[in-house]
Amino acid sequence: MTLPPPKLILESLQTDILPAAGAGALVMCAFLLLGRWAGALGSAAAVVVAFLAANFTLDKLDFEEEPTWAKTWRLVPWKPAEEAPGWHWLPRAGLLLVAVGVVSRWIGLLAARKLPERLWWGANLLVWAPRVAAVVIASGWLSSGKAASAPEWASLQYQLAAAMLAVWVALDGVARSDAGAEAAAYQGAIFFAGATLIVYAHSKFFMDFAVILSFALFGIAAAAGIGRGDTSGAVPATVAFLPGLMFAIQPSMETHKVPPVAFWLVALAPLMLLPFLVPALWRRTNDVYVRAGRAALVLAPLVAALVLAAQNETLAFE
Repeated sequence: MTLPPPKLILESLQTDILPAAGAGALVMCAFLLLGRWAGALGSAAAVVVAFLAANFTLDKLDFEEEPTWAKTWRLVPWKPAEEAPGWHWLPRAGLLLVAVGVVSRWIGLLAARKLPERLWWGANLLVWAPRVAAVVIASGWLSSGKAASAPEWASLQYQLAAAMLAVWVALDGVARSDAGAEAAAYQGAIFFAGATLIVYAHSKFFMDFAVILSFALFGIAAAAGIGRGDTSGAVPATVAFLPGLMFAIQPSMETHKVPPVAFWLVALAPLMLLPFLVPALWRRTNDVYVRAGRAALVLAPLVAALVLAAQNETLAFE
């Protein structure tokens, strides 16, 4: 595979990579100073701040007029306009799921302490019922817009909702274990593979979104690795952006030859972590063989997706 031109790498480093990775790591470290218990909340705040930092710019402001925050976006408006394409809702969908994820987790923890042991399922219901509702709302946002209303995209919302919920279940348990840093690193790797796949689909613009999320999560992973922090708070951002970038952007994409199965392989790569939620494996989180198995299983569909893309399409700069 041909490397991108140096100019493209330097531009991405300045506008996407450094702001996202720096903000993510800094915020996560600040929360971990309070103790490991703050890791979940810290990772949620870190991924939000990282995206805000990378999407912020002053280039659109006209200082001869009254400055307004609405003109400080770089890639996507802070507030979607009427009839905006679904991908304009990515930041709002991510913020909704992050907020619901944090609040539902604390509700579940409180319920687990108050409810008798025989009603353990009640705590899980209080955690996942609002998450399912939030996924339905977010998938509706991401499948909106004129392009997505075409007959060929009639099932887009159902695909998004199913993928988002499955990804959330797969990632949440691993991120809450002692492998929180690794879970964030897996997500970073998945987004990086997604960015490469989107480049094969000839969209540098949408690649920027995936690069931002990738390095935000790498920054969180680095900080969590030092403090052994819980990174489950950042998982809902992946739940929104990963299926969103693989599916919701498709109605707005130009024609390309990358097979749809390649996008599915990247979007559902986190499902390879489901076997590690089995108690016997979950308790062996730090076992070297378990860690190697997790990494290999997550990387396998990503490699397969990029091989398929390379076989069917060429990079724009090749």
